[in-house]
Amino acid sequence: MQTGMRIIYDQDGEIVASFWQSSGVQLKEITKIGHIDFVDNDINFMTHRIVKIDPETRLPILERIYSEPTTEEKMKELEDQILILANENTGGIL
Repeated sequence: MQTGMRIIYDQDGEIVASFWQSSGVQLKEITKIGHIDFVDNDINFMTHRIVKIDPETRLPILERIYSEPTTEEKMKELEDQILILANENTGGIL
């Protein structure tokens, strides 16, 4: 079992990022590197994550993160369902 590590460093030799590669994954040769800067509130990282950068447009490709509904959200959904059922069973009281 082989593992590998890639270190990305800046012009001063400071390490910017490092990645461990697991067995069976080839370290791909990088022929060009770029960067994008984001400021606060550009992307809501509570609901989305960046999966890739489009190299032509230099825009992030986002993926929505599934989040488990809170207890309050679940209760609200159940209350709404009960109201809808009551409305249907009584012929439209709402």
